[in-house]
Amino acid sequence: MSEYFISFVDLLRLVEGLASYSRVVAPFLHNQRRHLFEITPENLKSLDLMGFRAVEPFKDSLFKVADKVSDYFGPDTPPAPQPLTILGARGCDLEALEVLDRVYNEGDFKDPYYAANRSEVLVIGADCTDCADTCFCALVQGRPYPTKLFDLNLSPLDGGFIVEIGTEKGRQLIETNRSLFDEATAGKLEEKALNRQRVLDLLSQKNAKYKLKLGLSETHKRNLENKAWRTLTKDCVECSACNFTCPTCTCFLLLDQAGGGRFEKHKVWDACLKAGYARVAGGANPRGKLFERLQNRYHCKFDYSFDRLNRYTCVGCGRCIDGCAGSIDMRKIFVELERQVPLTAKLE
Repeated sequence: MSEYFISFVDLLRLVEGLASYSRVVAPFLHNQRRHLFEITPENLKSLDLMGFRAVEPFKDSLFKVADKVSDYFGPDTPPAPQPLTILGARGCDLEALEVLDRVYNEGDFKDPYYAANRSEVLVIGADCTDCADTCFCALVQGRPYPTKLFDLNLSPLDGGFIVEIGTEKGRQLIETNRSLFDEATAGKLEEKALNRQRVLDLLSQKNAKYKLKLGLSETHKRNLENKAWRTLTKDCVECSACNFTCPTCTCFLLLDQAGGGRFEKHKVWDACLKAGYARVAGGANPRGKLFERLQNRYHCKFDYSFDRLNRYTCVGCGRCIDGCAGSIDMRKIFVELERQVPLTAKLE
């Protein structure tokens, strides 16, 4: 696979060209944290591709918080595809994109609204150059750098970036702007490899106390009926920040809304931590207690996900830990759950 080098100045020229015909969403440093904003001529030079993932997931660009999906009683017409460039997506963001694609854009029942949003997306990933105390992608089989689903990927170096091609679309973008790119030298490729190993080592250090002997899925399966869930989740306040900051939560609710003398149907994000999430029309609720709802979230991410997708649907980004009003850390929960599993030959 071909790799090139681009300076930061030339990268800005490339992004400026992309922004002339596409929305470009990228991270910017704001109040000492990286947040996602749309690139404009005014903020272009403040683009920040260093550090780790942004506070917000890129999910909102494809699976909108609220989206009108129907007018009564008109035809259901998905929106026309609009060009979008996702710039600076980290490894965890692209693992999450794979989950969204498989849930909404595979099989017999594709979501036409997601499919329309996804069809015109250019994905430019970026390696992490640091990790937060809450990052744990390596614990869920991930890496702090993209390995899939990018058209191009940027690995920061002194003075610029190594650019890796992931798709034909990415190759065409480089060929169209060939004057901005140089061949990557052996020295720069070595620097890239060393940078990646350094961040992997840092990630391992930050998660050393959370290593498990059993897999996360098996640990959960062995504790389905464990009373420990009542105490482990006692600090949950049902704020649903874990749902709304999670890049792989895909649940939605359909709402009818009156306006302008007619009715519209809207698709909005839903949260499985909310008391009414599983309640049925007769009033019964199979997860009436809060600890049951939080345990179900873990079941969805680490157990049910394997039945459906043969992978975790937690990508280890740590956003749920950062956003939790009760300071719940799922890594600590799994350590405690494994401690309670009876010792077997497999654990020895």
